[in-house]
Amino acid sequence: MVKRGRAATVKRDPNKDYYANPARVRLGSRPFKAGIMYYIVRNEAYILETTIKENARKLYYFADVFLELKREGKVRTTDPRHMDRQEIEAFMVWLRRQDLQVSTRRKYLSVLDSFLLFWGNNIIREMKSRHEFNAILRGQENDVRYIEYEDLQKIFDCIRTWPGYEGIILRGYIALIFSIAGRPKEIIAAEVGDVNTEDWLYYVRHPKAEGSWGKREWVPIIRADMHPIITRFLVERKAYLLSVGVRSRYLFLNPETQAPYSLKYIRKLKRQVEMATGVEFQLKEFRSTYATITYAHAPEMSGAISKQMRHGDESNTRKYYIAYTNKQAADRLKDEWKKSGIK
Repeated sequence: MVKRGRAATVKRDPNKDYYANPARVRLGSRPFKAGIMYYIVRNEAYILETTIKENARKLYYFADVFLELKREGKVRTTDPRHMDRQEIEAFMVWLRRQDLQVSTRRKYLSVLDSFLLFWGNNIIREMKSRHEFNAILRGQENDVRYIEYEDLQKIFDCIRTWPGYEGIILRGYIALIFSIAGRPKEIIAAEVGDVNTEDWLYYVRHPKAEGSWGKREWVPIIRADMHPIITRFLVERKAYLLSVGVRSRYLFLNPETQAPYSLKYIRKLKRQVEMATGVEFQLKEFRSTYATITYAHAPEMSGAISKQMRHGDESNTRKYYIAYTNKQAADRLKDEWKKSGIK
């Protein structure tokens, strides 16, 4: 029986050199567990404190899981430097037997992957590249990928304090794509005049299927919680470009080329946010996240959600962009039952 999670309040051993070469560190008879503190100390400067604590709690849980698997003869080692396909496949079997949502399975694999990479082990990356995790990362309730609320909060907490011009670009891009349920391509080449902060509208200058059936149009910047972030972005962007003597109509300008940044560059910044928060996400997932969060609070608004996402068919919105789990349905039903409870 594996005990679930523990507090991440662990003390450093003053006799250990936590900055030693990971390949040469002696981890003792329980190497996975011993390796966690090295991982924590070496990442303190780069990862949010709340993320470190959460990841540490999960890793100590995994340490007990792998120890139990080793006792059962299902894995050969618990040393994070030497874990191979056998260890990861045993972990996959364990994952499949847990009553976990798909998003939680993804998170668990992401945390384990980050830990193993620290120890120079890229086995999970290799298996991912061959799509070997598809079976356990899809199909439990539905296949819609979205960012859970707590992870979404971590992302915004992170970008609020991100320094320099990179931080300015990150804040503006992410706040804008989330607030309009936009597609990555619809945001990247935007112009200053495309954001109307008086009526809170955004002009989709580069819609999907641009040049064929896609049409340019003004859409509402619905989420009011994004308005202060967008306003801050516009002010900071203008001040920075003035300081370097640059003027441009492009919102997400690369000052060196005088052209908009590419999506490749935005994805590079996104990977830095992933490292800082421990949250893996895709830019396109802000669209399904918008739909899922809104629907969870107000299922009767599915038609309005579809309109905001510029879908011609509401069924496409439900099928491809709204993740409505059994737990979400049960929670909403409980709220409704409270209104008509028997006294």
